[in-house]
Amino acid sequence: MDQHELIAAVKEAMTGKEAIRGLFLAGSYGRGTADAWSDVDLVALVEPEHHATVAADWRQTLDAITPIVFWQELPRGGLLLNAVSEEWLRCDMSIVAPDNFGRRAKNTVKPLVDRDGRYDGLPDALPLRQPDKGTVNYLIHEFIRMLGLMPVGAGRGEYVTMVLGVSMMRDHLTTLLMQDVTNPDPGGILHQSTLLSAEDMALLKSLPYPRPERDAVIAANYAIAREFMPRARAMAKRLDIAWPEAFEAATRKRLAATLGDEAGRAW
Repeated sequence: MDQHELIAAVKEAMTGKEAIRGLFLAGSYGRGTADAWSDVDLVALVEPEHHATVAADWRQTLDAITPIVFWQELPRGGLLLNAVSEEWLRCDMSIVAPDNFGRRAKNTVKPLVDRDGRYDGLPDALPLRQPDKGTVNYLIHEFIRMLGLMPVGAGRGEYVTMVLGVSMMRDHLTTLLMQDVTNPDPGGILHQSTLLSAEDMALLKSLPYPRPERDAVIAANYAIAREFMPRARAMAKRLDIAWPEAFEAATRKRLAATLGDEAGRAW
C-alpha cells in the first residue's frame, strides 16, 4: 500500500461516519506538494463531546486498512493522533471542533468528507507570512546568552554538552533564516531545503560540526556567531527591535576576560 491507496481507503471508510462533519487532507497532500517520502496528514472536524469516541474508532478503522505498529495520542487543541503502519506509512490525524478548523485556505487542504460545506467558505489562499517580532527578539537575546555561557562549559570541561550547545546555536541561526520564508504553510522541518535559498542552505552546510574538544567547540560557536549576529542586527533594524547593546557588550567583555582578548572580537 502506498500513500495514495491509503488516502482512498480512508475516504471510503470514513464517508459514512456521521460524527465526522469534515475530513480534509492537510500537509503536503493538502498543498499538492507531496513526494514519495511524505506522510498523510488529516484534519477531522468533530464536535468535542465525540472526540474520544472518534479517536478510538479511527484507530480500529486505520488498523483494519493497514496494520498499525505505532500509535500516539496527544492533546493539541483537540487530539493529535500519530500512527505508523508496518509498511512505515505515516498517518497523522488532528481531531478539532468544527469551529476551530484553524488557519486554512483552499490551497492548503483538500476535502475528503465535507458535510457542512466548510471548504467553500475558506479563502483561496493565505496571506504571505511575515517575520515574527517576538520570535526574533527571543532568538537575539538567547543567542547572546548562550555565547556568554561558553566560559562555564569550557571551565568545567563539559565539551560534550558544549557540542549540544553548538547544535542549539545552529538551530537559532536556522530559525532566524526561516523568518524570511514567506510561505504561510511551510510544512515541517524535513521541508527545509525546499524553503530556504540555495545560498542559505550552503551556509548551513558550511558551518562546522565540532568534536567534543575545547578549541573545536569554541571555534564552532564563533563561526555561527559570525553568521548569526549581522543577520540578526539587520532583521532587528527592519522590525524595529531594540538591539541589546549592553548585553552584547557585557558578553564580549566576559568572553575576552575568560577565553582571551580575541574572543571578545570573535564576531
